[in-house]
Amino acid sequence: MPATRAQKTEVHHEQKWRTNKAVVARGLALVASLLLVSVVTITGSRAAFNDTTDNSANSFTAGSVDLVDDDSGSSMFSVSNMMPGDTEVECIVVTYQGSLSNPSAVKLYSGGYTDSGDFGDYLNLTIEEGSGGSYGDCSGFSAENTIESGGTLADFDSTHTNYATGAGVWDPSSTPESKTYRITVELDSSTPNAEQGESVTALTFTWEVTS
Repeated sequence: MPATRAQKTEVHHEQKWRTNKAVVARGLALVASLLLVSVVTITGSRAAFNDTTDNSANSFTAGSVDLVDDDSGSSMFSVSNMMPGDTEVECIVVTYQGSLSNPSAVKLYSGGYTDSGDFGDYLNLTIEEGSGGSYGDCSGFSAENTIESGGTLADFDSTHTNYATGAGVWDPSSTPESKTYRITVELDSSTPNAEQGESVTALTFTWEVTS
């Protein structure tokens, strides 16, 4: 008996539903396959080996350059009533005690002074580097180098004004290391009568070292 129109329509719908179902099933299978690949990929990435090493607690500290002397805060010279030809001699020990063991040479220069007139032009100055002796006592001093001679205090003050123009050859090679300086000041024998009562005060000798 031939199928009715209604039966044909039902068969067509059933075939279409089965076709759609098959398409959906294939799609789901494809998605599931992609998800599986992703899971495998992610799992593989998480399983990578790794390791580290480090070097910690690093630090940096600047070295130091340090000069001291044995004057205990007292002046080397406090001389009054000088006459032409009078000579005064004093010693001082300067010690390098910085942490840097090989700094540049120690230099001596003028820190300035106050002159009531031109008295500094008549004070002859000699400075020696050496060993032995101590502040206020030149007993046992042995000269090694004469770093200022033949000039006046005024000459020294105008010529040696900073480290770059300072006098001296002592170059510490270790720490601590000391050097004695013997300073001789003479009122020139030809000082004129007009200099009576004149004075030099607040005179400063400055030693400096650099790295």
